[in-house]
Amino acid sequence: MKALVAAALLLAASARAATTNNDDSCDIAVQPAATLLLPYFEVDLGAAQPAPTTTLISIQNVSASPVTANVTVWTDWAYPALNFPIQLTGYDVEGIDLRDVLKGGALPSSACASGPLSPGLLDDLHSLFITGKSTGASIACTAQVGGVHALATGYVTIDVVAGCSATNVTSPGYFSTLRYDNVLTGDYQQLGTAQGRVYASGGPLVHIRAIPEGGAAGVVMATQLPHTFYERYMPDPLAQHADRRQPLPSAFAPRWISGGTTGFNTNLKIWREGMTTGSCAGAQRAGSNSEMVISETVRFDEHENATVTGVLCSIGCLSPPGLPAASSVSSISIRFPPLSISGDPGGWLYINLDNQSTKTRSSQNWVIVSMLAAPAYATEATAPALGNGCSTAAKPGARIGPLP
Repeated sequence: MKALVAAALLLAASARAATTNNDDSCDIAVQPAATLLLPYFEVDLGAAQPAPTTTLISIQNVSASPVTANVTVWTDWAYPALNFPIQLTGYDVEGIDLRDVLKGGALPSSACASGPLSPGLLDDLHSLFITGKSTGASIACTAQVGGVHALATGYVTIDVVAGCSATNVTSPGYFSTLRYDNVLTGDYQQLGTAQGRVYASGGPLVHIRAIPEGGAAGVVMATQLPHTFYERYMPDPLAQHADRRQPLPSAFAPRWISGGTTGFNTNLKIWREGMTTGSCAGAQRAGSNSEMVISETVRFDEHENATVTGVLCSIGCLSPPGLPAASSVSSISIRFPPLSISGDPGGWLYINLDNQSTKTRSSQNWVIVSMLAAPAYATEATAPALGNGCSTAAKPGARIGPLP
């Protein structure tokens, strides 16, 4: 009997111990992190005008120790076009105007590199982000590694690193410089013009924590995470989770409003994990990320009427749209199921963004709901996720609900 009681107490103590480590979580929250993600940006690279479209980023170091943060600017097909490390002193904050960087070549004052970007590199960046191809003058890759846009679009990652080397996750040896200190916070502001009026909106960056945190740069340490944010970039399969970064979820439930007396217009800003690492050529080429399937989308109106698209839906369903890998802005009226016959001005969407590139887990994604209303109102908010990056994969055709 005593042995049974001792065993029960031991099990109870183990259960309590498993729940008291707050770092062992796949839940994404606005907390100090080791990696920050800006899921989508827009920048007008044209001639100067009174209110050009741009995206602003602020990065904070909430610790007393100095930190180096590596900034990588990616095309919308997940090609790393530019990276530059910046140095933050204790309790420092650094602002980055992406138009200053991509149009004027001006790096932040805290950047490790001195001086502006070279004219040749700047020309290549303009070409990459507008036509999807470089000129070959400074960036050797001349393959199609991004879409064709009127505005420069893409996404940004910011990692805590050990030094000032201008590399990124596709560079040899990058993960030996990666640090695991959860000390960065950040936000963004989007300034743009729509319907002839200037709008401003913003919100927090995606805060991706290292679990467990701390330790020397590049040290491989066991993590409770089943997969990680940078997993597909790991060169060593035995150290596939060495980045220790939390994975992102796949299924979301964004709200939408379209029309009505307020004239609301809803767009979704979507980041998707690529099927490849975004290389210039070969099996991992960025072109493979240009169009990927969406597992399932369901539009609900205010009367619970549903319109469904999905790769496994039955006869009579609509074909699912594709979305690029990295970042896109998508009107709910174009990319997603049409309105039901009710004519309701609002409702919500169920979106399973799994690109089905792997059978062992769902692909990672992030969704921001962006709403505009005349004459000059704008708001942005993170779409509710129905689980986290460690949740069981959402199966197309299954009952919609929170994921375990």
